[in-house]
Amino acid sequence: MAQDEFLPLRETLQEVLAATPMTARDIEDRLGIGHGMLRRLLDGSVELRLHHLTGFARLLEIDPRELLALESPEWTVRYRLIDWMSPQRRQKMAPALQTNHSEETAATIRAIVREELAHHGLKQEKAPSAPKRR
Repeated sequence: MAQDEFLPLRETLQEVLAATPMTARDIEDRLGIGHGMLRRLLDGSVELRLHHLTGFARLLEIDPRELLALESPEWTVRYRLIDWMSPQRRQKMAPALQTNHSEETAATIRAIVREELAHHGLKQEKAPSAPKRR
């Protein structure tokens, strides 16, 4: 039998689904799958498909990228999807594909870093400006 490439994902799903207050039947109903199918998805007897992963992400109210990242932690990323798009499509899709933090989040992060530096007695130096995004 071939090694189950999705074993870490299946194990993680088993753990996090067990931590929810839902029964297996509740989960199956919410995913729109037949009764008994959840066990088969999680034990590897049925292939996990993209619609299952997006269903689990919706059910758990998480970003589906977290589930995909479990399967490829060593994946080298050289590009973003937007890098392959035409300029017209890029402009239209940019808001949905941006991963920038809001200014409020960035300010909060800066404050936490300053506080930690001060707590450890480290002198804060002025950081160089971040490069401009295309």
